[in-house]
Amino acid sequence: MKAVMPFASESTFSDTTRFRLDVEADWLEPDGTPQLFRYELALGRDPSNLDRPVFSYEALSHFPRGRSRRLFERESSEAPVRVSKEISGALGFDARAGRIGAIRDDAPVIGALAMLKVPIATQITEWLQSLTAISNVSFATTFTLPTRNVADLLTDNPELRAWASRRLESSDLGIRGVDIRERTVTDPKDWPTVWFNHCEPVSALPLMAQSGGTQRLFHLLPQIYIALNMGLPAALDEIDADLHVDIVGDMLEWFRSRETNPRNAQLLVTSHNVGLLDDIEKEELFVVEKTRLGATRVHGAQDVRGLRRDTRLYPKYRAGVLGGIPKVG
Repeated sequence: MKAVMPFASESTFSDTTRFRLDVEADWLEPDGTPQLFRYELALGRDPSNLDRPVFSYEALSHFPRGRSRRLFERESSEAPVRVSKEISGALGFDARAGRIGAIRDDAPVIGALAMLKVPIATQITEWLQSLTAISNVSFATTFTLPTRNVADLLTDNPELRAWASRRLESSDLGIRGVDIRERTVTDPKDWPTVWFNHCEPVSALPLMAQSGGTQRLFHLLPQIYIALNMGLPAALDEIDADLHVDIVGDMLEWFRSRETNPRNAQLLVTSHNVGLLDDIEKEELFVVEKTRLGATRVHGAQDVRGLRRDTRLYPKYRAGVLGGIPKVG
């Protein structure tokens, strides 16, 4: 939670940050029909210690038959936590009590319940931890999976290796598969090398000799495979970096197709390539822009008045209808 930083403005620096996350899951009935869950959080900071978070509100709800029902709620940092019978029963006390003692104001309720082995809390925390494997965002920067990690994933998972190889071959007509070669040296800091088989007259080339786009795909494909295979959301920053717009368009299609995405994985991406605009629907597009004060605002294209669903988005964006046009000079 230390990664939650306020906007650097004197007027808003001490404001509370609020989140709401809606997820369809089978957390209450494993392998049952997924239902809607909503997690809400209000997070401030201790004025005497700006690195210390303060949870001023937290709640988890679900929607059986479309009606909202609280599983737990903490209305302030000092208040006891009110819980449902599902939570109190898992904790082993009378459901009529309906509350547990106050949890430290710098600790989330969901984490405390997971430590107490409450099943739904354990499932949620494990799900949240799994998301770190399919994101390339760390704090305020974008990172790339280390080559050693990708090589290990390909070595340990033949299905992933075959899937990634097919897509690398289709993106570069000269590639004919990927080899993971063990080095013969005994240095414990060493790791396998990655070689790409090529058509004649070139037999094989190492990863470092490949184009930026091929290297980018090699490091990105395992994260996409994990998301599709497990039905998890993937959050990828600058997905178009070093990649042709048509390759990125194919990636978007993998998540739209029932054949390649049977588990309903979700893809959240940022991109500066406006060539993608004609590959998406208006409901899929959100425009990020800065105000004159430097604050970031986000709005959906579906909220732009008069924008028809069958309208090409690229011309509308270039005409300034969607916003987000940078002004330099």
